[in-house]
Amino acid sequence: MDEHETGTTDGPAGAGVRPPERPPPGRRTLAFIVVPIVALIVAGNVGNAIHPTLINDHPLLLVALEPRNRFLLLVAGKVDFVPFLLVAVVRRMASDPLFYLLGYLYGDAGVRWMERRMGDEVGLVKAMERWFRKAGPVLVFLFPGLFACVLAGATRMRPAVFMVLNLAGTVTVVTLLYRFAEVFDGPLGAVNRFYGNNGLVLTIVSVTLTVLWLLNQRRQGKSDIKSVAGFEEELRAEGGPTRDDDAAGSDPGR
Repeated sequence: MDEHETGTTDGPAGAGVRPPERPPPGRRTLAFIVVPIVALIVAGNVGNAIHPTLINDHPLLLVALEPRNRFLLLVAGKVDFVPFLLVAVVRRMASDPLFYLLGYLYGDAGVRWMERRMGDEVGLVKAMERWFRKAGPVLVFLFPGLFACVLAGATRMRPAVFMVLNLAGTVTVVTLLYRFAEVFDGPLGAVNRFYGNNGLVLTIVSVTLTVLWLLNQRRQGKSDIKSVAGFEEELRAEGGPTRDDDAAGSDPGR
């Protein structure tokens, strides 16, 4: 029997993940986690779609909407370091505690959801799960994001330790990107000038491509929004724990 089904092994790929010992959270708690994640995904899609306009006219707004590495590199030369650091770090970390809670509250079920969302065609996710058992704090610092946050929660890393490592790692990455942009100011400046000279056309193309990509993802069942919003349904399909908050507090047998 697959180790995901027995619940008696060390969890997926030996990551040391076990089902939560406490009763599962209710729908309201899950909504408290999922709704902000969906909102951040929507913001990221909007930022990506109109980034040719935002890069030159509203660089920090682009960072606040979608702090991808390539956007941070292009924006770095347009703003001072302190506001760049603050906006990028806050935006990048906005979803991290939420993914940590998914792992913390749902344990192995949260990890399986993360595996499906990330995909694992070459076995990289499985390998990272094995490494996490031995070097979890290092991975949280080096790779602050969905993968590390879910596993940190599922393995019950202490919240304070997780937040310190996650913050330190995020600040380090953002700072390195800013300094890297200074070194390669010439090539990045040329890209920015291209955006500035062709902003309207590039925005139309970007919006069109983003819409087509989202439709294709939805058709293939890989939509990020659908994946996050359907987390409870996935748990039910697997026979995982879910409960209604109202019903949980009104058991007539108590």
